[in-house]
Amino acid sequence: MAASPDAGATGDLPVRQDAHARRDAYTSGGPMTINVHSPESGDGRGDGRGVLWPPLGRLPEQVRGRDMLVGRLTDLVETPDGRAHVLAGLGGMGKSTVALRVAEVALAQGRRVWWVPGLDGSSLASALLGLAQVLGAGAGAVEAARAGRTDPSDVVWGRLEAHRGWVLVIDNADDLELLEVAGRPVGDGNGWVRGSRAGLVVVTSRDGDMRHWGRSVELHPVGWLSDEDGGRVLLDLAPRAGDRAEAEALSARLGGLALALHHAGSQLSSPFSAEQSFARYRAALEAGFAALLGPPGAVDDREVVTRTWEVSLEQLAGAGVPQARELLGVLAWFAGAVPIPVEGLDREVLGRVCRYAGPAGVGVGLEALVSVGLIETSTSAGDAASGQESGRGRVMMHPLVAETIRHQFGAGDAGRLTASVAVDLLAAATGELDAQDPGDWPAWSAWLPHLEELLSTASTLVEEASLVTLANAAADAALTLVWAGSYAAALAVAEAGLHSTRRLGAEHRATIELRNREADAHNFLGHAAEAERLYREVLQARERVLGTDHPDTLGTRHAIARMVAKQGDAAEAERLYRDVLQARERVLGTDHPDTLGTRHEIARMVAKQGDAAEAERLYRDVLHVEERVLGTDYPQTLATRYEIARMVAEQGDVAEGERLFRDVLHVEERVLGTDHPSTLATRHEIARMVTEQGDVAEGERLYRDVLQARERVLGTDHPSTRITARSLRALTEPTDEAADE
Repeated sequence: MAASPDAGATGDLPVRQDAHARRDAYTSGGPMTINVHSPESGDGRGDGRGVLWPPLGRLPEQVRGRDMLVGRLTDLVETPDGRAHVLAGLGGMGKSTVALRVAEVALAQGRRVWWVPGLDGSSLASALLGLAQVLGAGAGAVEAARAGRTDPSDVVWGRLEAHRGWVLVIDNADDLELLEVAGRPVGDGNGWVRGSRAGLVVVTSRDGDMRHWGRSVELHPVGWLSDEDGGRVLLDLAPRAGDRAEAEALSARLGGLALALHHAGSQLSSPFSAEQSFARYRAALEAGFAALLGPPGAVDDREVVTRTWEVSLEQLAGAGVPQARELLGVLAWFAGAVPIPVEGLDREVLGRVCRYAGPAGVGVGLEALVSVGLIETSTSAGDAASGQESGRGRVMMHPLVAETIRHQFGAGDAGRLTASVAVDLLAAATGELDAQDPGDWPAWSAWLPHLEELLSTASTLVEEASLVTLANAAADAALTLVWAGSYAAALAVAEAGLHSTRRLGAEHRATIELRNREADAHNFLGHAAEAERLYREVLQARERVLGTDHPDTLGTRHAIARMVAKQGDAAEAERLYRDVLQARERVLGTDHPDTLGTRHEIARMVAKQGDAAEAERLYRDVLHVEERVLGTDYPQTLATRYEIARMVAEQGDVAEGERLFRDVLHVEERVLGTDHPSTLATRHEIARMVTEQGDVAEGERLYRDVLQARERVLGTDHPSTRITARSLRALTEPTDEAADE
């Protein structure tokens, strides 16, 4: 498991009113929270082209039977009517295909089109907030929305309404609770789904109840294709499989379900197909599923899909690829319609379900599934059009197919085996990712919807070992989200993990780790009292399970001291930190980063109690070891140098304080970047030093520069931004009192 923020770091907490809150990210003993911002953010110049690109590779050459609906929606692309438009129907009816066709037309007109999967709430929110930032929302506003301090839908819609002529598609929004914002139902019309005259909003969903959607939505039912249109779909896919009458007869037997037609046509055009004609395929359906078929027209979407994929799998088995069934069963546990990175499909893990073929049969099995249309692969066309790299492939399954296959595998041995392999695949794909490395965050983002799906569906089936693996993955995901600044999402993942793995018991190490992540999230959300309560519960459990001297136990004690400090009791926090220091020096050694982090915190508590000279001495002692152990450019080392400069200035040598701050700034700009919150904090202190030495005009200029940057990076409501604003007002309006940092 990766190191935890509870070991000492608390990140750039927006709820801290303490002037030194922004330096908490550097108090070592654990990682600091890093906030990554889009290069387009904040300047209002990004127009959103090339992001959230529609999956046009899934669009057939011809879209049959939907001309009137496509025409109506493409008219609305040019003249939006102020309503959102929902394509509603059973799974597999082709709702997404209609939306893709509209997207293709809009792109051909030079318009901006954004495609967002609606299968899980965290990915939906993350994608839309990312879009808002590209469209000019300040990084601080986006950060506040991610952390749950402001309404995220207002941030998104504030930017969407500032642009015109766009199309936004939310695909597969079958669970309307995922479209709720702050508990407001989608029917209120003031959440993610809103009507607009600036652009067109299209939603695809199985929910066709107008009462759920509200007055700001127009509902467009998407039903079965006629026999004629269904026959055309089959002929498009398998033009040599028979004549129009035979194709229409097969379409009628499949109930005109677009997804089933796609599977049947793909099967007939596959080299693995035993049936090479529409008539023979229909006969195979009749022979194999007489009990299920019932009278013509009496169809259910799940039953129709079951018929088509069962025919395909039986034929693949007859062609020497029996492992295709179990491979499909594994992939069905992941989130439908959400791409699965191919590099995460570990052949050794998947080989466990490949019977006699083993790992060598994985590639053949996956290729066979693609050939009959049961899984899809991403194409490079969409990536190339959007300017993205296409070097890494992805596979995907229709949500209805995934749901149907999970239902068919059931809770027996086959279901448990495929579910446990899916869990192990996720763990293998994410186990080496570093929560501290922003370069690994996109990979976790790709797997997060699949983790949430596994927590929801597989956790009740798998044996304890796999459940532990799933719990550990949830803990790692929550930690990564904390590091990425998505505190509310981190809390949601931790809570979901605790709920789904509760049969492990409260004393299991994996459960304790998840509870610790829950406390971390509350800490970063600014819920100090709740975080302290949770940390104390974690401490009791860790002392019982791990022992009093285990590094994780000591990390929790450090976190409790920080919560005490955040609630204003610096003296008690110092006492707790000194107890932790004594144990860490004994267990970890005097040079361990966690030990140095606790020493840093003790110096901070001494400073808070008014002894700047003693605090400076303690900081210099820590700095000497940090430079030797961690290096001069390490963020923790820079944080200590910052505090030394502050202590020097506090003792009256403002000129020397300025010089030291400028030395720190030079390194921060090179190592962290000019917009990093800590770099801006140092610039604020330089402005303060200049002002205190009498150059009010230059101090005012520097404060204005810092304020502009902080408003752009952190947002106008961030405590650090407000501190700079008050300091500036103190110069321009002398009756106001400045707040020192």
